[in-house]
Amino acid sequence: MQQRDWTLSGICLAVLLGQAPVLAGPPAQGTPAGKTLPARTADSAFFIARSTNRNQVHYGVRVDSDCRPQGPQPVHAYWRMLEKGEKNTEPLLGREAPAYGLGDVQQVEATSTGWRVHVRLRAWPDRAIDLDVFRANGQCAARAYTLMEGRVAQIERIFVKTAWPTGVDYVLLSGTGVDGRSAREVIKK
Repeated sequence: MQQRDWTLSGICLAVLLGQAPVLAGPPAQGTPAGKTLPARTADSAFFIARSTNRNQVHYGVRVDSDCRPQGPQPVHAYWRMLEKGEKNTEPLLGREAPAYGLGDVQQVEATSTGWRVHVRLRAWPDRAIDLDVFRANGQCAARAYTLMEGRVAQIERIFVKTAWPTGVDYVLLSGTGVDGRSAREVIKK
């Protein structure tokens, strides 16, 4: 099925993530120390994969030639329609914003290595996501961080397991903590 299935899994994702526990604020200032995952390109800092099909919602940062985030809302969401081919992308539709969209406030600040953008998913307003943007190997790169298991971790993957026939069974966050240990958190109703 090549549809986005936003009506069922997306709305249930919004409900599920909206019920996530309130956690401490965003990661501490400065680049986290310890082992990190490889950086991703700035146009795909992190993504949400779902069990319904291979299509993914990616979150990218609009940057200038110096890798500085551009505009009041530099982070944006879009679909990678992998069911239609590796390079096929589509914009996020307005009706999908409650499940996959970003909050209206995006704070940008300079760091010692580049820039940091603080965002929150609309479906997950109690959990901050910080995107560090910097130059690496001649291109703009990014790493995304959030709290997993109550500690700061770099996001490797967000996976949504949909329930049959409708709804969300669970959301799995996985990544690497700033201490270098694997981090994994399952969010269920």
